Amino acid sequence: MMTRTLILALSLAAAAPALAAEAPTAEVRIADLDLSTAKGQQRLETRVKSAARELCHTGIGGTAERARETQCIAGALAAAKPQADRAIARAEGGTQLALLMLKSAR
Repeated sequence: MMTRTLILALSLAAAAPALAAEAPTAEVRIADLDLSTAKGQQRLETRVKSAARELCHTGIGGTAERARETQCIAGALAAAKPQADRAIARAEGGTQLALLMLKSAR
């Protein structure tokens, strides 16, 4: 079976949709992952979580800001899950993805 490489845009919109257009983005390279395996899927999850933490981190101290960052990360991961699931399903069907674009809603 021939494996195709695609690019998937994965939007992590954790807050107001109006802010999502101005939000910073990050690339998560996954061309080296075999998403049809448990190990590949685990590495994808790790990379997406890391990118979400980086995008939601403001560097501002304080309990309230930390709570906002935590909420941003949780929302981003929840929004990303269905799209990541589709990427895994595509991989299991023989299509290898090369890149995920993560977008924070800050």
